[in-house]
Amino acid sequence: MVEFVEILIVLLTSSIKHTFAGIPTGYVLKFSYVEVMLYTALGGAMGILFFMYFARGTKKLYLYYLKKRGITPRKFTRMNRFIVRIKQRFGLIGIAFITPPIMSVPIGAIVAATIYKDKRKVFLFLLGGVVFWSVVGSSVVPLANLIAAIR
Repeated sequence: MVEFVEILIVLLTSSIKHTFAGIPTGYVLKFSYVEVMLYTALGGAMGILFFMYFARGTKKLYLYYLKKRGITPRKFTRMNRFIVRIKQRFGLIGIAFITPPIMSVPIGAIVAATIYKDKRKVFLFLLGGVVFWSVVGSSVVPLANLIAAIR
């Protein structure tokens, strides 16, 4: 039961903040390299699916909340400019690549789902980005341990 809760914690953490929260959480909970890679990739995929299919509703709810508070949403923020530059230069591949480490899974999924209409293509590209960063991020701790053992 305890291990199930720990797996659930890693899945939920990586479905929101994948690279800098999900992967360290997996290692803090003493999972192996393969387990951390698997659980963070699975959690990221769950986050993509959830936020991608609820993107329009989430965005409408957010804008309604701001309007109710009398807040005008800023259109030209530093992050918005960054996302537009990435989209113009690299397209969906660029957005998928920067989603797990720089943006977060919810923001990346919502942005990609609102920009691109082909949900299947968006999901596959974002999933590729999440799997890539799961492999790269999960490899950092074993490599650091190997380097420390060599010294």
